[in-house]
Amino acid sequence: MEYSQKTLEYYEKMKNIGEYDENLPNVGTGIVGSPLCGDVMKLQLYFDENDNIFDAKYKVFGCVSAIASMELVTTRLKGMTIENALKIKNAEVADSLELIEIKRHCSVLAKEAIEAAVNNYLSKKNKENKMITITPKAIQKLKELLKEHGGIGINITVLSGGCSGIDYALGYQKEDDKTKSKIDISELVFFYDPKIELLIDGIEIDLVENSFGHGFSVINKKHVGCANCTCCRK
Repeated sequence: MEYSQKTLEYYEKMKNIGEYDENLPNVGTGIVGSPLCGDVMKLQLYFDENDNIFDAKYKVFGCVSAIASMELVTTRLKGMTIENALKIKNAEVADSLELIEIKRHCSVLAKEAIEAAVNNYLSKKNKENKMITITPKAIQKLKELLKEHGGIGINITVLSGGCSGIDYALGYQKEDDKTKSKIDISELVFFYDPKIELLIDGIEIDLVENSFGHGFSVINKKHVGCANCTCCRK
C-alpha cells in the first residue's frame, strides 16, 4: 500500500511513543479502537496545574496511518488547553497527513482518543469534589456561553416541580457572592447556595443537542425522576 509523504514523515518520527502511570491524578488516558478492526490507540495526556496539556504520549497497535495520526496529534496537543484540544477535527488530521480514503478512519480514532483521554482526566478531577460530574462538551459549551453573555461562573439552583419534586436550573453568575459555595472544575466555577448542597450532591451535567438547538441535561441519580435543565438554550 502506498502512503503519502506526509504520512511517512510522521510515521518515521515516532518521538512521542511511550506511556505514563494511569493512576497519576494529572494523567488522562484514552483507549479507542478494536483489535478486530485492526487499530487500537492509547493516548495519554499529562496536564499541568492549570489544566493545560504539558505532554502527550501514545501507543498504537495498528497500521502506518494510525501511528502517523497519533504522532501528529500528540505533537500538536502539547501546550494546548482542554478547550482547544477538543476543537481538533479528524478532517484536519486526515488532511494534514494526506491520508488516502481507506485510511481516513485512523484520524477519527485519533479524535476519539483525545476526547476519551480528556474525559478520563476530568473524571478524576470530578471525583475529588464528589459533587458535580460534567462532560467535556458541556464544559466547553458553558465556557462559550459565559464568554458570549458575560459572567464569572455558573449558578446552580434547585426548583420545586418536576416529576420528583426537584428540578434544576443553570444560570449565569454575574459577580462574586460570598454567601454562596463554589466548586472549580476545569476553570469553570459553579456557585450554589450551601443550603441546597445535599440536593445537588451527585448531579451529572451533559450537553444535549438536537435540531431545535441545545440545552443541558442535569441528572441526579440519588433522586429518582430528575428533570432536564432547559436554561441557556438557544
